[in-house]
Amino acid sequence: MRRLWLLLPPLVLVLLGLLTPPPLVWEGEGVRYRRAGVGLFAQVCRPKGPPQGAVLLVPGGFGPPTASMLARCRAWAERGFLGVVPHLRGRGKSGGRITGCLEEAEDLAHLARLLPRLGADRHAYAGYSLGACVALKAAALEGKARGVVFAIGPVDFAEQGAILRRSRPEALSRWREIFGDTPEALARQSPQPYASRLQAPLLVLQAGNDPLIPPTQACRLRDVREAMGRRVHQVALTREGEVWTGPLTKGRACLRPTGFGPEEDDHLILFPDLHHTVIPAMEALSERFLLAWMRP
Repeated sequence: MRRLWLLLPPLVLVLLGLLTPPPLVWEGEGVRYRRAGVGLFAQVCRPKGPPQGAVLLVPGGFGPPTASMLARCRAWAERGFLGVVPHLRGRGKSGGRITGCLEEAEDLAHLARLLPRLGADRHAYAGYSLGACVALKAAALEGKARGVVFAIGPVDFAEQGAILRRSRPEALSRWREIFGDTPEALARQSPQPYASRLQAPLLVLQAGNDPLIPPTQACRLRDVREAMGRRVHQVALTREGEVWTGPLTKGRACLRPTGFGPEEDDHLILFPDLHHTVIPAMEALSERFLLAWMRP
Protein backbone atom coordinates (compact mmCIF):
# COMPACT_ATOMS: atom_id res chain seq x y z
CA MET A 1 0.00 0.00 0.00
CA ARG A 2 2.82 2.41 0.89
CA ARG A 3 4.37 1.81 -2.54
CA LEU A 4 1.09 2.77 -4.18
CA TRP A 5 1.06 6.06 -2.26
CA LEU A 6 4.61 6.76 -3.41
CA LEU A 7 3.61 6.14 -7.00
CA LEU A 8 0.54 8.38 -6.82
CA PRO A 9 2.24 11.82 -7.23
CA PRO A 10 4.14 10.84 -10.43
CA LEU A 11 0.97 9.26 -11.78
CA VAL A 12 -1.00 12.45 -11.14
CA LEU A 13 1.64 14.48 -12.96
CA VAL A 14 1.47 12.16 -15.97
CA LEU A 15 -2.33 12.41 -16.07
CA LEU A 16 -2.20 16.20 -15.82
CA GLY A 17 0.27 16.24 -18.70
CA LEU A 18 -2.11 14.15 -20.78
CA LEU A 19 -5.06 16.39 -19.94
CA THR A 20 -3.27 19.72 -20.50
CA PRO A 21 -3.40 20.77 -24.15
CA PRO A 22 -0.08 21.68 -25.80
CA PRO A 23 0.62 25.43 -26.06
CA LEU A 24 0.83 25.25 -29.88
CA VAL A 25 -1.01 22.91 -32.23
CA TRP A 26 -0.38 22.84 -35.97
CA GLU A 27 -3.48 23.35 -38.08
CA GLY A 28 -2.99 23.47 -41.83
CA GLU A 29 -0.56 26.29 -42.62
CA GLY A 30 -0.66 27.77 -39.15
CA VAL A 31 -0.78 27.16 -35.42
CA ARG A 32 -3.52 27.30 -32.83
CA TYR A 33 -2.85 28.58 -29.32
CA ARG A 34 -4.84 29.95 -26.41
CA ARG A 35 -4.68 32.85 -24.01
CA ALA A 36 -7.13 33.78 -21.29
CA GLY A 37 -9.53 31.11 -22.52
CA VAL A 38 -9.65 32.41 -26.10
CA GLY A 39 -8.65 30.25 -29.07
CA LEU A 40 -6.27 32.07 -31.42
CA PHE A 41 -4.66 31.32 -34.78
CA ALA A 42 -1.54 32.46 -36.61
CA GLN A 43 -0.51 31.78 -40.20
CA VAL A 44 3.06 30.45 -40.32
CA CYS A 45 5.24 30.47 -43.42
CA ARG A 46 8.15 28.08 -42.94
CA PRO A 47 11.53 28.28 -44.70
CA LYS A 48 13.08 25.21 -46.26
CA GLY A 49 15.75 24.87 -43.60
CA PRO A 50 16.04 25.87 -39.93
CA PRO A 51 14.69 29.43 -39.50
CA GLN A 52 17.14 32.28 -39.01
CA GLY A 53 14.52 33.89 -36.78
CA ALA A 54 10.88 34.95 -36.94
CA VAL A 55 9.24 38.09 -38.33
CA LEU A 56 5.84 38.80 -36.79
CA LEU A 57 3.73 40.62 -39.40
CA VAL A 58 0.83 42.25 -37.59
CA PRO A 59 -2.13 43.32 -39.77
CA GLY A 60 -4.39 46.27 -39.18
CA GLY A 61 -8.12 46.55 -39.68
CA PHE A 62 -10.93 44.46 -38.29
CA GLY A 63 -10.93 41.60 -40.79
CA PRO A 64 -8.69 38.62 -41.58
CA PRO A 65 -5.17 39.20 -42.94
CA THR A 66 -5.10 40.45 -46.51
CA ALA A 67 -3.48 38.75 -49.49
CA SER A 68 -0.64 41.29 -49.38
CA MET A 69 0.09 40.39 -45.74
CA LEU A 70 0.24 36.69 -46.61
CA ALA A 71 2.54 37.53 -49.53
CA ARG A 72 4.90 39.26 -47.06
CA CYS A 73 4.77 36.13 -44.93
CA ARG A 74 5.85 33.91 -47.84
CA ALA A 75 8.56 36.37 -48.87
CA TRP A 76 10.17 36.16 -45.42
CA ALA A 77 10.07 32.36 -45.58
CA GLU A 78 11.90 32.51 -48.90
CA ARG A 79 14.62 34.58 -47.17
CA GLY A 80 15.07 31.84 -44.59
CA PHE A 81 12.94 33.28 -41.81
CA LEU A 82 9.76 32.13 -40.14
CA GLY A 83 6.98 34.42 -41.33
CA VAL A 84 4.16 34.70 -38.76
CA VAL A 85 0.87 36.50 -39.39
CA PRO A 86 -1.40 36.46 -36.34
CA HIS A 87 -5.15 36.51 -36.81
CA LEU A 88 -5.87 39.04 -34.07
CA ARG A 89 -8.72 38.16 -31.74
CA GLY A 90 -12.16 38.49 -33.26
CA ARG A 91 -10.73 38.33 -36.79
CA GLY A 92 -10.20 35.52 -39.29
CA LYS A 93 -9.71 32.18 -37.54
CA SER A 94 -9.29 33.61 -34.05
CA GLY A 95 -12.05 33.71 -31.48
CA GLY A 96 -12.84 36.35 -28.91
CA ARG A 97 -14.04 39.92 -29.22
CA ILE A 98 -12.14 42.77 -30.87
CA THR A 99 -10.75 45.13 -28.22
CA GLY A 100 -8.64 47.36 -30.49
CA CYS A 101 -5.12 47.55 -29.08
CA LEU A 102 -5.70 45.93 -25.67
CA GLU A 103 -6.10 42.15 -25.39
CA GLU A 104 -4.63 41.81 -28.89
CA ALA A 105 -1.26 43.03 -27.59
CA GLU A 106 -1.31 40.54 -24.72
CA ASP A 107 -2.20 37.76 -27.17
CA LEU A 108 0.67 38.68 -29.46
CA ALA A 109 3.19 38.88 -26.61
CA HIS A 110 2.10 35.37 -25.59
CA LEU A 111 2.62 34.12 -29.16
CA ALA A 112 6.10 35.67 -29.24
CA ARG A 113 7.05 33.77 -26.08
CA LEU A 114 6.07 30.53 -27.84
CA LEU A 115 8.26 31.12 -30.92
CA PRO A 116 11.19 28.99 -29.64
CA ARG A 117 8.83 26.00 -29.92
CA LEU A 118 8.75 26.75 -33.66
CA GLY A 119 12.54 26.82 -33.86
CA ALA A 120 12.97 30.62 -33.81
CA ASP A 121 15.52 31.89 -31.30
CA ARG A 122 15.07 35.57 -32.18
CA HIS A 123 12.26 37.70 -33.57
CA ALA A 124 11.16 41.17 -34.61
CA TYR A 125 7.85 42.84 -35.41
CA ALA A 126 6.40 44.72 -38.38
CA GLY A 127 3.00 46.20 -37.54
CA TYR A 128 0.74 48.02 -39.97
CA SER A 129 -1.93 50.59 -39.07
CA LEU A 130 -3.73 49.35 -35.93
CA GLY A 131 -1.37 46.35 -36.03
CA ALA A 132 1.51 48.77 -35.40
CA CYS A 133 -0.02 49.70 -32.05
CA VAL A 134 -0.47 46.01 -31.21
CA ALA A 135 3.12 45.18 -32.24
CA LEU A 136 4.72 47.96 -30.17
CA LYS A 137 2.75 47.04 -27.06
CA ALA A 138 3.45 43.31 -27.47
CA ALA A 139 7.19 43.90 -27.89
CA ALA A 140 7.28 46.05 -24.76
CA LEU A 141 5.32 43.44 -22.80
CA GLU A 142 7.46 40.42 -23.72
CA GLY A 143 10.79 42.24 -23.78
CA LYS A 144 12.86 40.08 -26.14
CA ALA A 145 12.15 41.52 -29.59
CA ARG A 146 15.08 42.60 -31.77
CA GLY A 147 13.12 45.59 -33.10
CA VAL A 148 9.72 46.99 -34.08
CA VAL A 149 8.54 48.53 -37.35
CA PHE A 150 5.64 50.88 -36.54
CA ALA A 151 4.06 51.62 -39.93
CA ILE A 152 1.30 54.25 -40.21
CA GLY A 153 0.05 53.38 -36.73
CA PRO A 154 -2.20 55.33 -34.34
CA VAL A 155 -0.87 56.84 -31.13
CA ASP A 156 -3.65 59.14 -29.84
CA PHE A 157 -7.07 57.50 -30.03
CA ALA A 158 -8.86 60.50 -28.52
CA GLU A 159 -7.56 62.63 -31.38
CA GLN A 160 -8.65 59.98 -33.86
CA GLY A 161 -12.17 60.10 -32.44
CA ALA A 162 -12.27 63.88 -32.76
CA ILE A 163 -11.13 63.67 -36.40
CA LEU A 164 -13.79 61.05 -37.15
CA ARG A 165 -16.45 63.22 -35.54
CA ARG A 166 -15.61 65.97 -38.03
CA SER A 167 -14.88 63.93 -41.15
CA ARG A 168 -16.80 60.64 -40.91
CA PRO A 169 -19.52 60.92 -38.24
CA GLU A 170 -21.27 57.84 -39.67
CA ALA A 171 -18.29 55.69 -38.59
CA LEU A 172 -18.05 57.10 -35.08
CA SER A 173 -20.49 54.76 -33.32
CA ARG A 174 -18.68 51.63 -34.54
CA TRP A 175 -15.33 53.18 -33.63
CA ARG A 176 -16.55 53.98 -30.10
CA GLU A 177 -17.90 50.45 -29.73
CA ILE A 178 -14.41 49.03 -30.28
CA PHE A 179 -12.12 51.60 -28.66
CA GLY A 180 -14.36 53.11 -26.00
CA ASP A 181 -15.65 56.65 -25.57
CA THR A 182 -14.17 57.84 -22.28
CA PRO A 183 -10.79 59.54 -21.89
CA GLU A 184 -9.63 56.67 -19.66
CA ALA A 185 -10.60 53.99 -22.20
CA LEU A 186 -8.94 55.83 -25.07
CA ALA A 187 -5.76 56.41 -23.05
CA ARG A 188 -5.53 52.67 -22.38
CA GLN A 189 -5.56 52.01 -26.12
CA SER A 190 -2.52 54.18 -26.81
CA PRO A 191 0.91 52.60 -27.37
CA GLN A 192 2.65 55.78 -26.19
CA PRO A 193 3.28 54.66 -22.57
CA TYR A 194 4.70 51.37 -23.87
CA ALA A 195 7.20 53.18 -26.08
CA SER A 196 9.17 54.11 -22.97
CA ARG A 197 9.36 50.43 -21.94
CA LEU A 198 10.61 49.14 -25.29
CA GLN A 199 14.36 48.51 -25.18
CA ALA A 200 14.66 47.38 -28.83
CA PRO A 201 15.07 49.74 -31.82
CA LEU A 202 11.91 51.40 -33.14
CA LEU A 203 11.36 52.35 -36.79
CA VAL A 204 8.37 54.67 -37.22
CA LEU A 205 7.03 55.09 -40.76
CA GLN A 206 4.53 57.94 -41.00
CA ALA A 207 2.39 59.40 -43.77
CA GLY A 208 2.19 63.19 -43.85
CA ASN A 209 -1.33 63.36 -45.31
CA ASP A 210 -2.91 60.57 -43.27
CA PRO A 211 -6.56 61.62 -42.75
CA LEU A 212 -6.81 59.88 -39.35
CA ILE A 213 -3.25 59.86 -37.96
CA PRO A 214 -1.54 63.27 -38.09
CA PRO A 215 2.28 63.23 -38.22
CA THR A 216 2.34 64.94 -34.83
CA GLN A 217 1.33 61.56 -33.34
CA ALA A 218 4.52 59.97 -34.67
CA CYS A 219 6.49 62.90 -33.27
CA ARG A 220 5.03 62.12 -29.84
CA LEU A 221 6.55 58.65 -30.05
CA ARG A 222 9.84 60.29 -30.96
CA ASP A 223 9.62 62.55 -27.91
CA VAL A 224 8.99 59.60 -25.61
CA ARG A 225 11.94 57.70 -27.03
CA GLU A 226 14.27 60.70 -26.75
CA ALA A 227 13.14 61.28 -23.17
CA MET A 228 14.28 57.76 -22.27
CA GLY A 229 17.69 58.40 -23.82
CA ARG A 230 17.23 56.86 -27.26
CA ARG A 231 18.69 58.64 -30.26
CA VAL A 232 16.01 59.11 -32.95
CA HIS A 233 17.21 59.85 -36.48
CA GLN A 234 14.64 61.70 -38.58
CA VAL A 235 14.21 61.65 -42.34
CA ALA A 236 11.65 62.96 -44.84
CA LEU A 237 11.32 60.98 -48.09
CA THR A 238 9.36 61.15 -51.31
CA ARG A 239 7.14 58.27 -52.37
CA GLU A 240 10.05 56.99 -54.44
CA GLY A 241 12.31 56.86 -51.38
CA GLU A 242 14.38 59.92 -52.30
CA VAL A 243 15.23 62.72 -49.87
CA TRP A 244 12.37 65.20 -49.59
CA THR A 245 13.52 68.71 -50.54
CA GLY A 246 10.23 70.58 -50.19
CA PRO A 247 9.01 72.45 -47.12
CA LEU A 248 7.52 70.63 -44.14
CA THR A 249 4.30 72.45 -43.35
CA LYS A 250 1.53 72.20 -40.73
CA GLY A 251 1.83 69.06 -38.58
CA ARG A 252 4.70 67.78 -40.74
CA ALA A 253 6.87 70.57 -39.34
CA CYS A 254 7.28 68.58 -36.10
CA LEU A 255 9.92 66.53 -37.93
CA ARG A 256 13.52 67.65 -37.42
CA PRO A 257 15.44 66.04 -40.32
CA THR A 258 18.83 64.65 -39.36
CA GLY A 259 19.50 61.94 -41.95
CA PHE A 260 19.79 58.20 -41.41
CA GLY A 261 21.81 56.64 -38.62
CA PRO A 262 22.76 53.06 -37.75
CA GLU A 263 19.89 50.56 -37.70
CA GLU A 264 20.35 49.89 -33.99
CA ASP A 265 19.19 53.46 -33.30
CA ASP A 266 15.57 54.62 -33.58
CA HIS A 267 14.28 56.25 -36.75
CA LEU A 268 11.27 58.39 -37.61
CA ILE A 269 10.72 58.50 -41.36
CA LEU A 270 8.04 60.78 -42.77
CA PHE A 271 6.54 60.62 -46.26
CA PRO A 272 5.08 64.15 -46.38
CA ASP A 273 2.72 63.72 -49.37
CA LEU A 274 1.46 60.21 -48.54
CA HIS A 275 -1.97 59.18 -47.32
CA HIS A 276 -2.76 56.15 -45.14
CA THR A 277 -1.13 53.50 -47.29
CA VAL A 278 1.95 51.28 -47.48
CA ILE A 279 4.17 51.85 -50.50
CA PRO A 280 7.23 49.99 -51.87
CA ALA A 281 9.63 52.53 -50.35
CA MET A 282 8.19 51.76 -46.91
CA GLU A 283 8.45 48.03 -47.52
CA ALA A 284 12.09 48.38 -48.57
CA LEU A 285 12.93 50.29 -45.39
CA SER A 286 11.11 47.73 -43.25
CA GLU A 287 13.07 44.89 -44.84
CA ARG A 288 16.38 46.72 -44.49
CA PHE A 289 15.89 47.34 -40.76
CA LEU A 290 14.39 43.93 -39.98
CA LEU A 291 17.29 42.14 -41.66
CA ALA A 292 19.78 44.26 -39.71
CA TRP A 293 18.04 43.59 -36.41
CA MET A 294 17.87 39.85 -37.02
CA ARG A 295 21.58 39.34 -37.59
CA PRO A 296 23.08 36.77 -35.17
